[in-house]
Amino acid sequence: MIFYTIKEAIRGGRRLKLSLADGEYVVEPHVLGRNRSGETLLRAYQLRGPGSRGKTTRWRIFRLDCVCHAVETGDRFTNPRAGYQPNDLTMRGGIIERI
Repeated sequence: MIFYTIKEAIRGGRRLKLSLADGEYVVEPHVLGRNRSGETLLRAYQLRGPGSRGKTTRWRIFRLDCVCHAVETGDRFTNPRAGYQPNDLTMRGGIIERI
């Protein structure tokens, strides 16, 4: 379920709230893929998350096996963020979905 929620959010340009063991993150998902080890990864631009107060937003990689829950926030984004790499080298196992 998490996999498909993320995949559809990328397709539709929708922000996500991800629940992980260390807290909740609000992100703009850009690339879903796999690394060489076969782990499914999400490259996303973090807007909010644990310890992010006063810090600049940033690019993050999330392992899907560490995501407990993913839900769309209802907010959209229309353009890729600065620094977006459509052919993300971290995804050497293959890109599944990208904006």
